[in-house]
Amino acid sequence: MRTVWIVNHYAHHHLRDGRATRHQSLAEHLAGLGWHSVVIAAGTDHPTGRSHLRGFRLRQRWSGAGHEFLWLRGVDYRGAGIRRTIRRAADILLFTLLLLAPGTLSGLPRPNVIVGGSFHPLAAWAAARLAKRHGVPFVFEPRDLWPESALGLAGMTERHPVIRALRLLERSIVRRSDHIVSPLGGVGRYYADRGYTGDFTWVPNGVAVEELPGEQSDAVAPRGTDGPFTVTYIGSMGPANALETVIDAFDRAATTAAARGTGPLALRLVGDGADVTALRERASRLPSAASISWDGRVSQGDARRIGRQADCLVVNMHDLPLYRHGVSMNKQYEYMLLGRPLLVGAPVPLESVEASGCGVHVAADDVDAMADGMLALAAMPAAERDAMGARGRDHVLREHDYARLARTYAGALDSVTDRP
Repeated sequence: MRTVWIVNHYAHHHLRDGRATRHQSLAEHLAGLGWHSVVIAAGTDHPTGRSHLRGFRLRQRWSGAGHEFLWLRGVDYRGAGIRRTIRRAADILLFTLLLLAPGTLSGLPRPNVIVGGSFHPLAAWAAARLAKRHGVPFVFEPRDLWPESALGLAGMTERHPVIRALRLLERSIVRRSDHIVSPLGGVGRYYADRGYTGDFTWVPNGVAVEELPGEQSDAVAPRGTDGPFTVTYIGSMGPANALETVIDAFDRAATTAAARGTGPLALRLVGDGADVTALRERASRLPSAASISWDGRVSQGDARRIGRQADCLVVNMHDLPLYRHGVSMNKQYEYMLLGRPLLVGAPVPLESVEASGCGVHVAADDVDAMADGMLALAAMPAAERDAMGARGRDHVLREHDYARLARTYAGALDSVTDRP
């Protein structure tokens, strides 16, 4: 067994966080492909900002069958506003410092390769330094593009000192990379345009098909016509999720449906995040406020159960240039697994949704277009919506099972460790 260290600040573990995401699912399957995975993450949960490590404890280690997690001390950044921003920045800095501090990673099996993910670029930069320290290949795994994300979401310009620093950091990380692997399909072209000449492997996000606690059953039952047509969102509630558009579009659609006498609509919002308080206040001022419900954060198994109760599942994002390099959100694949049709507000088509024909695509940041999408799905016969959902489920089981994706991921790792 060879060993890979996977550095990802926000990697989730189902026992700690109630849900598993990309790297735990990949690690579970990499064990059968000759790779022992050590996922190194922060002791804080994202997006809630809750710290799991108490007192003076700097790290916590968990070992399972063929893979393990190491959590490093983080800074609790629960709350909102400038306080949250400052404390989250401190969490990023502390995680980076602990990664590089002598002795913090002692006791781990020696790596044959180190992967560094860039939810923020400092984690990837520190992973590249660790790879150099251990004399092993470095694989860069960009999940978000920096500084493109800051240019889009924070409204900064190329002249801003932060953007200039991020450009330098980006060049340093790419220069150290022996291979780039990413869930974003256009990242290979993006870095090739910036001088990268190495190999690139696209490994999209996917789904763990195993039944989870709270799911009840993996069967997908047809939706009936009783009750309101329910539009459901499940996931993080932060600036990147553009939920203001979803809420305003629902209000417009609900008002239109009431005027037409075509039946009531309901919006169900499941999750937590930095924007949840502001979003709830926004919704409370709308005429449709009584038709909007909030579930808060739930386990992944409960999220799947709730999703199967929906008439359609909605995903939305802002109209930003950075998305032309690819979009691969965990929620789109989880949604497809649930066998319900999708309503997607995005500046580019989502490859899996388009390929399977399992949803309706509308323009991003367009309240009228999203409202029309809700009304169009509500007007469809239930059998037609069920058929759309079934196509999506079939596609994601065939193409995005993590057992299959792990083979592609292992191939990228093999390619850098098998070099003479």
